[in-house]
Amino acid sequence: MVTKQIVQEKLDNLTEEQLNQVYGIIEQLSNVEKPVKKPSLMSQLQEISIDAPEDFSVQMAIRFGRDVSED
Repeated sequence: MVTKQIVQEKLDNLTEEQLNQVYGIIEQLSNVEKPVKKPSLMSQLQEISIDAPEDFSVQMAIRFGRDVSED
C-alpha cells in the first residue's frame, strides 16, 4: 500500500497536462496482455491420446522380432 500512497502524493503535484500523460501510460499498461505462461511438459504429455488396439505393444514387439511368449 505504501507505493500507492507515494504515487498519489506525486500525482497531487502534477499539472493537468502531466496527468493526461500519466493516464495515457496507465492505459497502455492496462492494455498490454499478460505473457502467456508456457505449458509444462507434464500438462502437454497429459494431452496425448493414443488410438491403438489393446494388443498394440504385443504386435509391435512381434514385428521387431522380440519374444512375447508368457512364461
